[in-house]
Amino acid sequence: MKLSSETEKKLDVWVKVDTWSTNHKFDTDRWYDFVNQYQKDHGYSIDESALREIIEKKVEGNVNDPLREEIRTRISLACNILDFLNRTGR
Repeated sequence: MKLSSETEKKLDVWVKVDTWSTNHKFDTDRWYDFVNQYQKDHGYSIDESALREIIEKKVEGNVNDPLREEIRTRISLACNILDFLNRTGR
């Protein structure tokens, strides 16, 4: 999977912050900005395993089991959001 440069920038803005894996408002906002840009550039489907690998490579430090689970949760959320947008014609 190759992300567009704009989508990759939004992903970096989210994942390069130490608190990326928290549910803090700013982290959540950055995540939604990434999902929004992803939809604009790549449409409504995600190769989940490829995106997981991209995110894991971008995370500073070791990716342990709780962080892997957080990444899986976020990707699942992104899939649900994109499915909703697609089904409602947005």
